Amino acid sequence: MNPTREHLLGYLLGALERTDREQVERELEHDANLRDELRRLQDCVGRIGLADEPDQYSPPAGLAARACRYVALESETLVRPAKPAFSSAPADYLESRSFTWVDLLTAAAVLVAGFALFFPALSHSRFQAEIASCQNHMRQLGLAFHQFSTLDELRRFPWLDETGNRNRAGIYAPTLVNHRLVLDPRTFLCPSDETADLRQMQIPSFEQLDAARGATLEDYYETMGGSYGYHMGHAIDGRLVPPRDARRSNFVLLTDKPSDSRPGRTTANHVGRGQNVLCEDGRVCWCSTVPMAHVIDDPFHNRRNQVAAGLDRDDSVVGRSTDSPLPIRLISDSRR
Repeated sequence: MNPTREHLLGYLLGALERTDREQVERELEHDANLRDELRRLQDCVGRIGLADEPDQYSPPAGLAARACRYVALESETLVRPAKPAFSSAPADYLESRSFTWVDLLTAAAVLVAGFALFFPALSHSRFQAEIASCQNHMRQLGLAFHQFSTLDELRRFPWLDETGNRNRAGIYAPTLVNHRLVLDPRTFLCPSDETADLRQMQIPSFEQLDAARGATLEDYYETMGGSYGYHMGHAIDGRLVPPRDARRSNFVLLTDKPSDSRPGRTTANHVGRGQNVLCEDGRVCWCSTVPMAHVIDDPFHNRRNQVAAGLDRDDSVVGRSTDSPLPIRLISDSRR
């Protein structure tokens, strides 16, 4: 048995069968995360009063007499013809059938408990669905990257030029589209990216990008990379070296796009709670923190803490669509 939130709530409210209750207790002894979830539920239940002992109320005066009169009246209706629909019931009968404050408070408590359990679960389910959809897009892009490297004689992934209009990290998207390895532009958009707009996204052809100037070129740079950031290569003796397919399992090739306004340039996608990461071997995973335990280094800066090309083949730096691999420095500069 793998206890769910419903099992834990039933355990708190004493609504489980003995065997289920014992199983939940055994799981709680060995699972710290389950105990934390139980404490959160216990706090929620305590705030809305479900765990409190019910208040004791004295019966209203004359309750027994009214009950007897009511029973007598109901008994008479079984042997007498029904009264016309417009006839009124005795006033004390109507009084005994009216809602009390206790009834209203009980109904309110049930509604609050339902909202407290339903809406967090709904929000969490939507969040998980967006993560899964984003990961599916990344897997499709990972497949396109490997198809591209297979077609290249040097097994290179899409690369940035050192100069010219193709020296931005977002060039990976026009490269895949122009080679017809990605046909649907929605693949480049994360469903939780609040700034993403398919109608405004522009993935130019190489000819359009090379000919663009001024505001048109800046618009291409801003939108062509979509919701993701791409690896910008590394520098050797001041020259930019394209990324190559070595199928490393801990080398970052693509992430949710970095944000310059967030600490460590982590992404604002997924409401800032983490980022999806595509590694060189095609594996996609969710990382809630940076640095990440399963990758070599900080994927958003090089080892000089620059948003620029890496300093060697193991120094991965992911740039957002508008980022350039410059400034490129000689590796020997780091020894001075």
